[in-house]
Amino acid sequence: MVEPMGKRRRNSPSKKRLTVLLVICGAVFVLFAVRLAWMQFAMADHYAQKVAEASQTSYRVELPAARGDILDRNGTVLAQDQTVYDLNLCLPAPEGTDLTRTIQTLQEYECFDPSGEDVETQLAAFFSVASAGELTVATGLDGARAAALYATGLPQSGAVRLVARGTRSWPDGTLLPHALGDTGPITAEQWQAEDYALSRAGVAMNAEIGQSGLEQVYDELLRGQSGSVRVSAGFDGTRTETVAKTPEPGADLVLTLDAGLQQTVQSALQERIRTLQTTAGAGAGRECNAGAAVVVDVTDGGVLAAASWPGYDLNSWRSDYAALAADSGAPLLDRVCAGLYAPGSAFKPAVAASALAAGVITVKDTVNCTGRYTYYAGYQPGCLQLSHSGPVSLLTALQHSCNIYFYDVGRRLGVDAFSATAQLLGLGADTGVELPAAAGRLTWTSDENYQDGLALQAAIGQGNTAVTPLQLAAYAAALANDGRRPALHFADRAVDADGETLWQFEPATMAEAPGGEAVFGPIRQGMMLMAQTLSALREAPVTLACKTGSPQRPERMPGGGYYTNSVLIGYFPAEAPRYAVAVVLEYGGGGANAAPVMRAIADALCG
Repeated sequence: MVEPMGKRRRNSPSKKRLTVLLVICGAVFVLFAVRLAWMQFAMADHYAQKVAEASQTSYRVELPAARGDILDRNGTVLAQDQTVYDLNLCLPAPEGTDLTRTIQTLQEYECFDPSGEDVETQLAAFFSVASAGELTVATGLDGARAAALYATGLPQSGAVRLVARGTRSWPDGTLLPHALGDTGPITAEQWQAEDYALSRAGVAMNAEIGQSGLEQVYDELLRGQSGSVRVSAGFDGTRTETVAKTPEPGADLVLTLDAGLQQTVQSALQERIRTLQTTAGAGAGRECNAGAAVVVDVTDGGVLAAASWPGYDLNSWRSDYAALAADSGAPLLDRVCAGLYAPGSAFKPAVAASALAAGVITVKDTVNCTGRYTYYAGYQPGCLQLSHSGPVSLLTALQHSCNIYFYDVGRRLGVDAFSATAQLLGLGADTGVELPAAAGRLTWTSDENYQDGLALQAAIGQGNTAVTPLQLAAYAAALANDGRRPALHFADRAVDADGETLWQFEPATMAEAPGGEAVFGPIRQGMMLMAQTLSALREAPVTLACKTGSPQRPERMPGGGYYTNSVLIGYFPAEAPRYAVAVVLEYGGGGANAAPVMRAIADALCG
């Protein structure tokens, strides 16, 4: 039987496929409608935010941290930050800002750096590399200029930003300039040093850091941590700001230095040089033109004063640098830490300490001073025999500085032995001080020019021996302290804004020469006797102990002979030493000429 044609068409596969397609299309349409409704209503805020984000950009503005002050032991400010302002032009300008008028106002207030480019050129260069941000148009504006700009309303409107930062200043830039040092912009070499350590520490590439002196040594404590503001700027002029990080000020550095004593020492040093220039004879101090003086605390090694003359003013040294560098007096040289001088007879206590400790001499042993040392046939140096002759004991030799005594003792002892003791006592040795310092040198048998006669010269502080005034001060402290030499230091502690101590110096002993009281007691007695031979020290308000030196310089005087420096080491009160002193005067004409400087120090501390 044949199936009817109409029934076969109703049940055909094509009709079923059509039905399936219609169902699928309907489902897709429904899904699209649901998706569209979800995007339009449920996600409306999300996409509105995306549109807003696409029409704006963001950037950061650095907020420099205040650098910590440097203070003396009594709280006197030696170095501090003076607030200045950098002026940034905000681009694009906030809504409602007339950029042309803003620029005209800034020009009226002379707030553009004199770079040779007009503001339009600067703006064009800025927009060639950034769509939004802040263009620095002036730096280092003082408070009066900043106040004048605030009066225009531009900073309040957001058209410009005044960013406060500190620039280093010194209430008295002539106090301790070499040791305090200065700050300056980071150099390319510093930025790349130690695998970009500054960058890892969060320091900005354009920041200023300590570049010399204590500013450099303690930079990490002083500089603080910069902050930042995140600015979101819409191309329609809308702006929002969020503090991303609050600046953290640096710590204050408190020194062992006494500013009043520092001024006294500087004045005494300068006055003594001027007096010698005007009253001394040729070769006796008239040519004196420079010097250094140091005062340290015997108990803990703190540097109480350190004067180097001639000096300079930290407030103007950059502008005066060419003249300072060309000055024949070398004012930029830190004579305290880097000046090298033969100690002369100030070296003799080290020879005595070495010989007593080794048993080569006793306090009562004598050497016959005839005015000339005749042990060697080819070299027979002399002695001035000042207030002594004939058999000389240790105390007399120290009191009157007998060369013959120390020639003989030094020869018997050996140059290596007494140089080793001198090194333990601080000569030609690391003082422990934080600042860069010359190493100095002593005389040894291993020296290329060594011969027996050189050992005799070394025994009275000449030969190849050359040391710094700072080493002489450490040496004086060791003699006062039974051979124990404290580590010298300028900084005592660092404190934060709340007065909490972040770092504290821990006193340390650098070295100790053997013998104790049995060795150093007689030496101190001899140094007390010597102080009594000097009129400037005899009537001091406290008992002083000292040893002078008159080392020859290499330059010959026109009438023959050699110019001499003036060297003095000492301490006081002699019975219970607290303060150690070292003084060096270039072309000073003899050790006694330095005594008035020590007297001024004693008067200031114990008068």
